[in-house]
This record gives sequence, C-alpha cells and structure tokens, in this order.
Amino acid sequence: MHGRCLASASWANRRRPPGAAVVCFDEWGPLEIKPIGGVAWAPRNRPQRMRATYRRLKGTEPFFGFYDVHADCLDGVFHKRKRLPELFEAFQRLRRCYPGKKLFVVMDNLHQTHDHPRFLALPKRLRIHPVWTPTEASWLNLIEAHFGALKRFTLANTDDPDHNVRRRRVYRYLRYRHRKLGTHEHRLTGIRALSVNKLESH
Repeated sequence: MHGRCLASASWANRRRPPGAAVVCFDEWGPLEIKPIGGVAWAPRNRPQRMRATYRRLKGTEPFFGFYDVHADCLDGVFHKRKRLPELFEAFQRLRRCYPGKKLFVVMDNLHQTHDHPRFLALPKRLRIHPVWTPTEASWLNLIEAHFGALKRFTLANTDDPDHNVRRRRVYRYLRYRHRKLGTHEHRLTGIRALSVNKLESH
C-alpha cells in the first residue's frame, strides 16, 4: 500500500494527464493570535520584546490551501474550524474552479479526518480523484514547501490583534504571488469569491 501511494503521488506531480488538473491540498494551522518571532532592526542592546500571552481568548483558525502543481498557482480559504462541514465546503469550492475537468487531488491520509467515511464519499460525489501520500512522506505533497514561504512572508515578526488582520495579509500575499507569476487569471484564484449557497456537485 505504501509503495502504491508513493508511485501514485510521484506520477501525479511529474505529469499532468490530458484534460486534467493536479492539485495538492493541505491544512495550515491551526493558527493562534500570538506574537511570532522573526528578524527586525532594533537599537543595539535594546532588542524588541514579545508581549506575554498567558490568556489567548480569540481561538484558532486553519487555512485550507490548494496548489495547482502544473500551473504553479497557490490559493485557499480560511475557516473558523476544521471539521468535516468546512472540508466539504472547501472541496466544493475547488470543484467549481475546474468545471468539466478531471481533477486529481494530492493529500495526506490524516487520521479521523481525511479517512472519515463521510469525507471519503465526497470526492466520489464531486468526481475528484484523491491521490494519497504515504505516512511520513509529506514531501510528496508539494504544497508543504509553499506553506514555508507563506509563513516567512506573512507571519514572521508579527503580532496581530485579531484573525482578520492576519487573514487580509495572507490574502494580500497570495494576490502578490499571482501577479508576479502571471497566474492572476487562473480559475483557482477565484476560490474565495464563490457564493457558498450556490455550491453544488459536478
């Protein structure tokens, strides 16, 4: 089973089947509201101090990220919680970004979430072909490397007052990335603009 998953994920990342798209999916977070270290200029012997956060009352939120491997397009959407309903909505949004296309999604086999019977039924209903990465082989999910860059550009040396401030900065970085790489017209960039009450299976 491990070898089969390894071969499937490697094949999907290397070549794109005709008329199909290969998208890597993963969750980033949960992200808390707290000071995050980084690098900054400061007067000698007077380093910047991070405030104490013994009580964190603003909760967490995950980022559901999608990376189109062969178009080099990264985008995603924040949610307040990471439950099956939020995953369902994220994948419905993804399906709407690729109408009429065969869609392969590379993801890990996260226990009690991605292997839940209700979640496993969703790709079949949306005509999405899941490609599972083997245990301890997350490097096959190419979105992992982009999460590292996303963290450096948007979280390092920050102290956000609430989730909205951080969310806007992450989305601003994604728009900047689309402009630099020329992917601003890719359908995946509109994943957040889709109307939730109009989502449907394809």
